[in-house]
Amino acid sequence: MPRFIAVHTVPFAEEDLKKAAKDMPPQLPAGVSWKQTYCDFADNKFFCEWEAPNKEAVEQIFKANNLPFDAVYPVRLLDVAKAELEA
Repeated sequence: MPRFIAVHTVPFAEEDLKKAAKDMPPQLPAGVSWKQTYCDFADNKFFCEWEAPNKEAVEQIFKANNLPFDAVYPVRLLDVAKAELEA
């Protein structure tokens, strides 16, 4: 499944993110899942990893939930220990 990193610049607090994770719609579109988020609370930057069939599927979730985002990037994971990129 393709991976994506979504970048958000919003003034979230820890409680906001925990609530967002709990309130995530139980029925995301088929093949779409929110994996994890890296948080920089000092600069209001959040980097969310998603798996989805395409970038538009991730963007649609944000738009449907009125969640601002700067960009959604397709990414591949580099396994540093093996020096290999995932397919």
